[in-house]
Amino acid sequence: MQAVRESYADIGLMRERGLSWAEISDVLAKLGVTARDNQPISPVTLRSAFFLVGNEGRDGGADGEEERETTPRETLDAVHRAALAAGQPDAVEPDDTEDAAADPEAELVPALEPEPDADPEPAPEEVSPDPAPALPVTPLAEPAKSLDEPAPIPQEPILHVSTPQDSTTNTPWKGDRMLGTIFVLNDRGGVGKTLLSHHLMATAMLEGLQLKVVEYEVNERLNRLFGPEVVEHRRITQDFMNMMGSGDGFYEFWDQIGPELQRGGRLYDFGGNISQWFFNWAEVSGFDYYVGEGERLTFMVPVTVDLASLSTGMNTLERIATIAPKAKRVLVENGFSGPFSQLDDSQYARRKAEMVEREGVEVISMAPCTAPAWARLTGHRIDEVAQMTREDLVKLGMTPPVASRSLIIIHEWLRTMRQALSPYLRDAFNQSSGPAAKTGARQGAL
Repeated sequence: MQAVRESYADIGLMRERGLSWAEISDVLAKLGVTARDNQPISPVTLRSAFFLVGNEGRDGGADGEEERETTPRETLDAVHRAALAAGQPDAVEPDDTEDAAADPEAELVPALEPEPDADPEPAPEEVSPDPAPALPVTPLAEPAKSLDEPAPIPQEPILHVSTPQDSTTNTPWKGDRMLGTIFVLNDRGGVGKTLLSHHLMATAMLEGLQLKVVEYEVNERLNRLFGPEVVEHRRITQDFMNMMGSGDGFYEFWDQIGPELQRGGRLYDFGGNISQWFFNWAEVSGFDYYVGEGERLTFMVPVTVDLASLSTGMNTLERIATIAPKAKRVLVENGFSGPFSQLDDSQYARRKAEMVEREGVEVISMAPCTAPAWARLTGHRIDEVAQMTREDLVKLGMTPPVASRSLIIIHEWLRTMRQALSPYLRDAFNQSSGPAAKTGARQGAL
């Protein structure tokens, strides 16, 4: 446990670079970090120890600091160098070359290499215990300076600087130092999760905001509409559903979210019956190590007037508060199935009012589009619909008068939607001078 505690930040960096627990165990064994019987630390034990140490650190890590260091300094330095080299083409494990090529984040890793003016070569062939030519510790502080110089790479390398550790203090970075993330979730199907995510993506594109989208679904929806270069589809299969709830494989599937939360700038769309497993993982896997108390997280929960939808939606809002007490929670009332005014005297309305007044939950409305042409626009991206002209609608088979009336309704609908969602996007991704204005219950009709 002490060895894991001393190498905690470097192990976290290896995980972010795409190494599995088995690969990290092999790297540590080669560098002399083993169990008490000098046997390699098993992947399961290593993973458990890692998250136990993470839970210790959420209160300041005082216990870990009081214990005396039992691992030699040179061994810890070797682990640190191995972590820096992890995921690069010539890293410790020969098989890692293929993993790094497949990792969508691997393209960002070269930004952490030292600038060409550094004398030593970037350690391609001598990665293991040899300390001599490996990446020195000091260049870690240099990329922040050099990132401002190359004009062709405006934002991506800056996002990658948010690694799990501070290069000067070796201290994990937590909630207030990360970029924002938006979750769209409700275990009930048919409540408008995909449509809400589509609106968020279209608003971001229309306003020039950069975000990555991850879709947890059985079938590709956003991925098919926007393409794999914009939306990463993480398929939920029946085998995965059967595995849910137990086993290390289940947790390994969700572990990749942690480092992504530290980089931020993402939108997660959870299909029906998926968010419950995310909550199960977050409650046992040191979620607070990655997000603190959730200050930079936004959870958007769409509901309809269907009673089952309302029940799961309110339960979801309550469960969010247990894993991220300071996260922004937004209840999205989707009027597709009927107006919410019919629920004014219901238990739902009373509970919603209590959440708004006492817990800071915000509410927005997502009305359906009533344009005559809307049915013909199924399968079109909303950001493209926003730029359509009357001639474009006529080409889809509408008469000019119907096309003209449809454009007026669609543009007004999209404008109102954009006004309601833009503050959350800018606040989450820290791309404005201040947070979204708090107005209690936000009733922006979409």
